[in-house]
Amino acid sequence: MRLRKPGSGRSTPAKSTARERAAERERRKGQVPRPAGRREAAKDRYGSFGGAAKRSGVELLAIARELVRIPAEIFLGIAEQLGAYVLAAWLWLWPFLVRAWHLAGRALGFAQRAITPARATVAVALLTAVALAGSQWADLSAISVGIDAYIGLEDVAPAPEVSAKTVGSEHAWIGVPLALLAVLIILASATGRPKLSLGLVPVGAAVVAISILVDRPAGLDEGTEAVAYESVMAELLVGFWAQLVSGAVLILLAPVLYRVIGTQRPELARRARSRPGPGGLRSRLRPRRPRRTAEAGR
Repeated sequence: MRLRKPGSGRSTPAKSTARERAAERERRKGQVPRPAGRREAAKDRYGSFGGAAKRSGVELLAIARELVRIPAEIFLGIAEQLGAYVLAAWLWLWPFLVRAWHLAGRALGFAQRAITPARATVAVALLTAVALAGSQWADLSAISVGIDAYIGLEDVAPAPEVSAKTVGSEHAWIGVPLALLAVLIILASATGRPKLSLGLVPVGAAVVAISILVDRPAGLDEGTEAVAYESVMAELLVGFWAQLVSGAVLILLAPVLYRVIGTQRPELARRARSRPGPGGLRSRLRPRRPRRTAEAGR
């Protein structure tokens, strides 16, 4: 221990430790001194871990954003190209659609003027008469044999048919003249004689009676096949039903024709009177004489 000299008024500073001298040197160099204790070291480690976690979260967020942005850009690019193609096709197709719309409007106006209820009814009646005539050459029925052996296999292998009958052959083709008579009645009633349309009632009734009383029993008759084969079945085909429906439709159309043609008849007569004939046209073209006044007559 060093004693101070007597008479000295100030004390000599104590010598610094090696750690303090190292910290002083680092401070002078502009560097942050290292933490000296365990608590400071633990805080430094936790701070470094938090910074690393924060940086990792930022990086993951950036990666997720890129994962969303890249497919979105690809989708938007494809959608833009498809939109351009659709727009070009629509611009090319639009004039044709406009023309088709105008043509449809004109066709509708023409149909409203030309297709009257009477004309539509007459057309349906004529088609029915044509169907009646065509049904005479259709098959009336078919006879199948061995039905029991094909139960459950109808869709794959139906039972064989051994014979078939036509509609007209069962009633001496009388349906053809009945169809021609129906056509004549329809055309005659369309000329302005609505009472003639009622003649379709007996024609249709005759067709229905022939179908039920003659064709149906003949079509369901198994004949000699019932003796020669087992499990024989006769089935009515489309020709029978076409003839029956045609007769029923003719009966139903008779009062309809009478009504629509009778309603249209006064309008046709009015148009015929308003239409100028040869004499009426000459009278219209002939110059009119000036009326004489009462004074000139005197």
